[in-house]
Amino acid sequence: MSIITAIFQAIGQALTFIFPISESGHSAIFHDFSSRYSDSCSELTGLIHIGIAIGILAAFYKVFISLFMEFVNTCKDVWYKNFNIKTAKNSRKFMYYTVIPYVFMLFYLIPAGKKGNLYQLLKSFSYDGNLLLEGICFLFTGLIILLAFFTLQKKQKGTQLSLPIVLILSVAVFLSIPIAGLSLSAMIIAVAIISKVNKNIAYRFFIIISVPVLIVGGIIEIVNCVTYVNIITGIVGVVIAGAASFFISKFFKAILNDSYIKYFSYYNFAVGAIIAVTGIAEIFIK
Repeated sequence: MSIITAIFQAIGQALTFIFPISESGHSAIFHDFSSRYSDSCSELTGLIHIGIAIGILAAFYKVFISLFMEFVNTCKDVWYKNFNIKTAKNSRKFMYYTVIPYVFMLFYLIPAGKKGNLYQLLKSFSYDGNLLLEGICFLFTGLIILLAFFTLQKKQKGTQLSLPIVLILSVAVFLSIPIAGLSLSAMIIAVAIISKVNKNIAYRFFIIISVPVLIVGGIIEIVNCVTYVNIITGIVGVVIAGAASFFISKFFKAILNDSYIKYFSYYNFAVGAIIAVTGIAEIFIK
């Protein structure tokens, strides 16, 4: 049963993380209906997140190699005193921009009283015994996906990333990681597309940001887990997560060129409405 659980959990986490339907939102719903009002998780959850990162890395290894080469060339330019950010080509600027969201994440470490830090404070709202906030976040996610869909229908080529847009994306990333119901992929890809950024560049930005987030998050979850799994179950979880994320990430990139992304919006609207009503009912019941 533990192996079967690992298989289904790996596929479920890969689907909800890569597709813009909020993995954290589904986790909060599961915790709420299970009367588990905490963000505690099993070792398997962390292992699966690392497996998803490996799958995405394998699917888009050329993107990461290109990014690494730009980093190496930047170091060379600094060493030989040829560094000039104003004349940098777009691929070099893209590499610079990928660092900015991680700078914003340093604000997670701001002390927040009994909750520990700002990250833990934001995350605590998702495990408070009420699903109203999660429902609202699902509805908001559905809205921005729908707006992105309408933007794509205009058949515009899209532009490169710019510093103002990256700052907006950094705030979106900052909020989407700890707050359940907000999808990291939606908050990056949809917001970028709405901002007239080329959809392929928007997706590439999501890919680059997601891998370190998954790896670091997975390690933290393993260190702080409350339940453990045996070696076989862990290996199965990582392998299935890696394989699933490899194909799902490729598939999602392909359908960004089509009208299918609107169905993710409908899904978020449906789940958000149901969960928001459930949250309102929970208020009156309590």
